[in-house]
Amino acid sequence: MNKKTLVLMVVAVMSLAGCQKEATSVKVYGRYVPERKDDFAWENEYAAFRFYGPALAPENPSNGVDLWLKNSPAPVVDTMYGRELRDKRPYHINYDGNLDCYKVGHTAGCGGPVIIAEDSLWIGGPYDGWEIVEQTPERLVFRLEYDSIRVSSQWVRAEVTVTAEAGTMWNTAEVIVTSLAPQGVEPIAIEVGGGVYTHDTLDNVWLSEDGGTMAYAEDALSDKQAAQMNYEYNGSTTQGRSYIALSLPGAEHYGIIDNTLYLSRAYTYGEKLTYRFGACWSEWSNGKRHFGTDDSWFEFVASSVGLLH
Repeated sequence: MNKKTLVLMVVAVMSLAGCQKEATSVKVYGRYVPERKDDFAWENEYAAFRFYGPALAPENPSNGVDLWLKNSPAPVVDTMYGRELRDKRPYHINYDGNLDCYKVGHTAGCGGPVIIAEDSLWIGGPYDGWEIVEQTPERLVFRLEYDSIRVSSQWVRAEVTVTAEAGTMWNTAEVIVTSLAPQGVEPIAIEVGGGVYTHDTLDNVWLSEDGGTMAYAEDALSDKQAAQMNYEYNGSTTQGRSYIALSLPGAEHYGIIDNTLYLSRAYTYGEKLTYRFGACWSEWSNGKRHFGTDDSWFEFVASSVGLLH
């Protein structure tokens, strides 16, 4: 165990003890989670998310983003991990207004980076390295490195820097892809962007006029395992709606491959591509705003378009 990991584990324990005390002041939060197979989890005021780390590699995870739903802006990451790992109460069940019910598998998940090549979608595995660049109660910047992502017959490296800030549901992702093609071999042509894996009907999708921003809504219990667990616990057959949004300024393509909605554009190796993703829940409220219907979510995302492009 290195010094950095030890320090972060101490911080995690302190966070678990003080999360309720700090709930009113901390709006954006995240950390490396060594006690849960190297997750990197974070949250803004609207939702919580996580990327998967190297300890989970035997289970074939992706570089996609997992989504955790919460019903208020209060921080929930440490509460949910504590409940799952310490109390043995699965976070797939809604006990008190937060739950993990979005199934990622080996997909882009809720806004993960995607590479398009030869009309196929190429998804990477868990991250190989992480770094927190900046952290305050209202802003988090962290960077993840992916050493080897297969793209057709070649391999690439990727660096993803995510910024979460108070006052907005959007996470900003900056992606840099580097070709690992052998010397003398032409790197494969690629498009890069963000993707959203869909578990439900595609009837509930909104796309901006310029094609650069999309929003999606689905049954929060679209995953059968999560649905069964919640039903067994409280007899509920519904947990509302999951809401997701994606924005890529200058997007050239919008489409769906392997049940994944995506926005992408042609990419030059080594350049920085920026896109944004965010999510919320129909049960969420900050006392002033509430997304009780799919249309209210679409309208909210539409109102953000002018601020992003």
